[in-house]
Parts: sequence; structure tokens; C-alpha cells
Amino acid sequence: AEEANTWKLLHCLYADSITEHPESLESLVTETTLSQQTLVSALFRSDSELRLLQLLVDWLEATAAYQEEATKTSAPVIGNNIHWSNTLHQLLIGTSLFNKDTNKAMVTCMDPDAPRRQKKIIHSDDQKDDNDLCKRIFTEVRCGKFTEAISLCISAGQAWRGAVLQGWKLLHYLPRDDPNSPLETTGNPSRDLWKWCALGIANNVAENIHYRATIGILIGHLASTLPACQGSWEDLLWAHLRVQIEARVDKFLHEHHATVDANTTPADVLELLQSELQVEELSLQQVFSAVKALMDGKRESLYQTCQRHLMLGHIRTIMQDSLQWLDSAEEQFIRFLAHLILVLRDMGKDPLHDVGDKILEKYVIQLIDRLSDGSVDCPELIAYYTSTVPVARQYVIYAELMDHVHKSDYRQGVVRAGLNAGVDVSASARVAIKKAITDIQQGYGNLDLTFTQTTAVEKDKTLISKVISSLEWLSLISNQLEEALWLSNAMIR
Repeated sequence: AEEANTWKLLHCLYADSITEHPESLESLVTETTLSQQTLVSALFRSDSELRLLQLLVDWLEATAAYQEEATKTSAPVIGNNIHWSNTLHQLLIGTSLFNKDTNKAMVTCMDPDAPRRQKKIIHSDDQKDDNDLCKRIFTEVRCGKFTEAISLCISAGQAWRGAVLQGWKLLHYLPRDDPNSPLETTGNPSRDLWKWCALGIANNVAENIHYRATIGILIGHLASTLPACQGSWEDLLWAHLRVQIEARVDKFLHEHHATVDANTTPADVLELLQSELQVEELSLQQVFSAVKALMDGKRESLYQTCQRHLMLGHIRTIMQDSLQWLDSAEEQFIRFLAHLILVLRDMGKDPLHDVGDKILEKYVIQLIDRLSDGSVDCPELIAYYTSTVPVARQYVIYAELMDHVHKSDYRQGVVRAGLNAGVDVSASARVAIKKAITDIQQGYGNLDLTFTQTTAVEKDKTLISKVISSLEWLSLISNQLEEALWLSNAMIR
């Protein structure tokens, strides 16, 4: 999953980099009064840094949605048009014969504010359902499924909770065919007032932790969101980025207060909100530093490290770190690095070409080392990756493949694959033969005197058979038959 997420991230970043964007906000804002949504949309189109933050948030939400769909870890929410049905049942039967053990600590009203106002509790089953609902709502918002979160509230009989979640929406005017027709709007004209009220929910430690986190993320209040993130790198990053976006949008709207038409926020409310909800503007690098400080000693995975460098645009750092990873990383990660190098080269981003060559060579050797029975099922794959390394190394690497393929039935495929990939198969074959001859020379020179005569003979046969077998490579290449004959005669002599 981490590797797939990294490819999705790279796709998002590259797609945005090749898309044309307006150079300035002024070129987009042509009217004197605009709705909040129109103004903010223009800001996102013209501000590359803000657009990057939103791009990363969208990516984090999409990957979370995929993970949630794959694992189905969230508790199911049972649809019920009436909220707190068990509490209602207790209130209806009252002090009847069937309810002798009345809980005096239970609320006597069914409105959402009753527990706080009366300082009483609801039925334990309803409390559990509320906790499950709040956790599921947070999960849906974390996955970018805001509409689904609202639907959950309504299906659970808590439309009031869904209404609270919609207060963050920007004011917008719907297009009209007739200028004289009534103006229709969407969003919240009193968005700042809603934020100030919602801040009370986010700061209330007696409130459900996931409900506080949901409200906190919508208003840009980081402190109330962090407890629900549970030290997860992705969740912490998502929370910080969402808060940064919200803070920058609010700052922009407040700076353009006069430009936004029909802004109903009183000056005193605006001043109160700004004094109580203060967010420090951080760079992306500072965001990662803040996330690291909250990781409780846990380290990033290698994939997360690559993701961080990609977000920051530190391609050179990925290349430098790769040299340290080559000897200790798992084979799957080496495979990922090799393909990352190839993609970056296609994008024109390869600052340390020699490092990329080492990674690709490591991957090809890894593929060759997997061959165990003298056969190869897909020589085209190895031939292609061999063609991506420098020519001088191609001979040696492809000769290594030839040395591993002992069965004649597979050798013609190896030769054909190499030729199609542009590898100098003839040169590789000669390197393979030279290696076989070197092995036999070393075998004779390092003959153990403690061997019995039978063991020495068997060793000779193995080495000689390997040299003879290696000559077959040249016989499979049409323009190398004379070379094969010459080497055979020389060997007999």
C-alpha cells in the first residue's frame, strides 16, 4: 500500500507541474464584489504553495479512503430516525411497574444540549452508539467523504450534528439567467460566527474526542484534532496541512473583507475569533518537523521518507539516501527505487545520474540472483533493465545472466531478448566465456591437495563442462559462429 501511495503522490505532483496556472490573483479577480467561494477559488489557482498543500491533503484523503475500503475497520452505524432511542424508551416508561430501577442520573429531556445543561447522562447503549457515530464521522472526514459524514448523521437521527458540520462552507452565489430574479446562495454567510461557536465544542474536553477532532479540523484548530490522530504519520500530516490551509484561507478572506459581498460578520465577532483562534503559519518543512516531534519516537518508513522528499522537491536527497538503503533495504523497496529512478529520468529530474545507475544495477543483479534452476521465464524483463545501465556495465551484467542460465532451451530466448533491448549480446557472451575460463584456471591453481583423486576429477569435469557450455552462447548469435569455432579449437589445443 505504501508503494502504491507513493506512485499516486508522484502522479499528483507531476500532473500539477505540467498544468498551466494563472500568474497572479489580479488576473482572475475582475469584479469589485465577489462571493467567498469565487475569491478563494481564484486564490487556489494563483497561489502555488497553497495549491500544493491542498494537493497533498487530497492525496492523503484518497489514500485513507482506499485503506478504509480495503480493511473495513470502522464500526457500523445503525440507521435510526430517532436519536437516543434507549434513553427515550426509559423516559417513556418512567416510574412504571416495569422500571423500578430508574436511573436518576439520566437526562429528563431529549434535546441535544440536555446532557450538558442538566449535567446528566444518556443511556449507556446510546452513549456507545454516539461514540461509534462520532468516530465514523471523523473517519469519513479523514477520507475526504464529507457528504457521507453528513448522511451518517441524518441516518442516525442526529441531523443537528450534520448541520453543525456544514457551517464551514464558503458563501457562494448561484448563477442567474434573469438579473432581476431573487439571488440564491449556498454556504454560510455567517461563517466566522459559526467558527467562534464551534471553537467552544473543539475546546470542550468533556466532548467526544472524535467529534472534537472533526469540528477542530473544519475550523482549523489543531490542538483538538491531534488526540484523534494517535501518532499516525499520515493523520498528523493531514491535520497539520488542513489547519494550515484553513488559516491561510481565513487570513486571505479577512484581508479582503471589503471585497467579499454580503459578508455579515460583525467586526467585534471577527476580532474575537482572531484573538481566540490563532494559527502560526508554517512552511512545509516546518510542518514535517512538527509532525516528527509528535511521532512519539516512531520513525518514518522508507516509503514515507521518499514521500516527504518528493513533497519538498528534494530529489537529490532521495538519491543520496538511496546509497545508504541499497545494502539494507528489502528487495521490494529496491525494486521501487529502480522504477522511481526510471520515472524521474523520464520527467527530466535526475540530479545524480551515477547514483541512479548503481540503483538500477543493484535491481538487475537482484533479478538475476533469483534464478536458481538454470532457467529464466522472462528474459525480456532482465534485458530491458540491463539496457538502462551504462553500456560498459551492460556486458558484465548480461554475462552474469548468461552464467546463471544453464539450460539450452532458455538460451535462445536470452539472446533474442538482449538483442531486442539493444544489449551487445556478443560482447556479453565473450565476457561469460572469459569468466568460465577464469574459473577453471583458478580451480586448477587452488586445487586442494587433501582432495581424493576422484573428487579432483569430478571438479575438473564440472569446470570444463561449464566452459564448453558457455561456448554455446556464441553459436546462438549468427555473426559469431566463426568466433565460437576459433575459441573451440583454441580450447582443444
